[in-house]
Amino acid sequence: MADLPFMPLDARFADVLGLIDTLVNEFRGQADIFMIAKEMESDVDDIMPALNAAVYLGFVEVRDGDIKITESGKEFLNARIVDRKRILRQKLLDLEPFHTAYNLGLSKPFTINDLIEELNKEGYIEVREPGIAHLLEILLAEWGAFAGILKKKGDEYISLP
Repeated sequence: MADLPFMPLDARFADVLGLIDTLVNEFRGQADIFMIAKEMESDVDDIMPALNAAVYLGFVEVRDGDIKITESGKEFLNARIVDRKRILRQKLLDLEPFHTAYNLGLSKPFTINDLIEELNKEGYIEVREPGIAHLLEILLAEWGAFAGILKKKGDEYISLP
């Protein structure tokens, strides 16, 4: 029950990519979070969703306020687009809401409300956030579609093999 990490609802793919790219190219793979925020011309609070997503994806580690790129993060950053999609697909299937969405879509098309209902049954309190339907739509469209996990037809989603 609610045992997989939940992707930060406000994490955006471009921000995660920008974070790990900055970490590698500007700081040789390791830096203080405040230095990265300064380089990215952001506040620490603004980069937290991307940082948390990068941690959940296994692209970075955080120790004593320092962010360090992992081997997986280096592989992802240096990969061709087709390989990035494959890597991301594997990692997203171990995160919510993608795990549940993918499993729902294997048996039949599902709506965002179906996904919310299923995640709620599994004990994920994140789905009680105001505006959750819209936030999930963005996550599924941005991350799930890029990684080739899901496809949207009208108001319904299906899983891609």
